[in-house]
Amino acid sequence: MIVATLEEEERYRRIHPQFEQAFLFLQHTPLAELAEGKYEINGQQVYVLVQEYDTKPEAECRWESHREYIDIQYIVSGREQINYAPLDQLTGGSDYVADKDKINYESPVSRGSSLQLGAGQFAVFFPEDGHQACIRSGQTEHVKKMVIKVKI
Repeated sequence: MIVATLEEEERYRRIHPQFEQAFLFLQHTPLAELAEGKYEINGQQVYVLVQEYDTKPEAECRWESHREYIDIQYIVSGREQINYAPLDQLTGGSDYVADKDKINYESPVSRGSSLQLGAGQFAVFFPEDGHQACIRSGQTEHVKKMVIKVKI
């Protein structure tokens, strides 16, 4: 798991061959103007899900992980809490849903870590990183987020 600002992305772009494309998209696209939906950056190798939502209480948010894709979650506007825990600390994994590349979990055995992300910040979640997003941090906020999916 990585947390940084877009200004710091250069130190991370060599981790995966497709990360450079993902970060260039974030830097050179008018993100605030994009409507919700899915946009291909490099076919199914790299694509972005543009999301807008109001943050929710932690109890209403699901834990998840992915097998085929790495998530780069970038906040365009608003603020949210994202919880993180290694997969070996999560219980009750559901069956893998291949078309969504997702496994849902119960709460972790021990308290995971909480990240507070605001505009201009991103978090990278690898397949071994369970995460719980969309959580309100204090008051409910409207969030616009880019979730870039990078094929492993």
